[in-house]
Amino acid sequence: MKHVLVVDDEEAITYIFRRYLEAAGYRVSTAQDGVEALALFDQQSFDAMVTDVRMPRMNGSELIRHVRPLYPELPIAVVSGYPMEIQELGRGLRVLSKPIEGAALVAAVADMMATAR
Repeated sequence: MKHVLVVDDEEAITYIFRRYLEAAGYRVSTAQDGVEALALFDQQSFDAMVTDVRMPRMNGSELIRHVRPLYPELPIAVVSGYPMEIQELGRGLRVLSKPIEGAALVAAVADMMATAR
């Protein structure tokens, strides 16, 4: 079963994303910010990551800068209501705008993982 990490400081978002992804057959772990996410990377492996940009302690940009050198092939989707910030994050990312429909999220994750093979 493919394992997806969802990182967002809004509990409602992580709950909704988890529900959609689990219904599609994925195993899902969640983190409230980049610090929690990095701790999870020390304990588990992931097949994809979906992250917000604006979060406390460590934002999505910082998280990606930490994760990318360690896991260069990891599919990463950035979900944000602030598209200007996403352009600064670099190449190789899937950009998804908030609000996003559950089916679109699941389709993007599936496509990212299929493309990464």
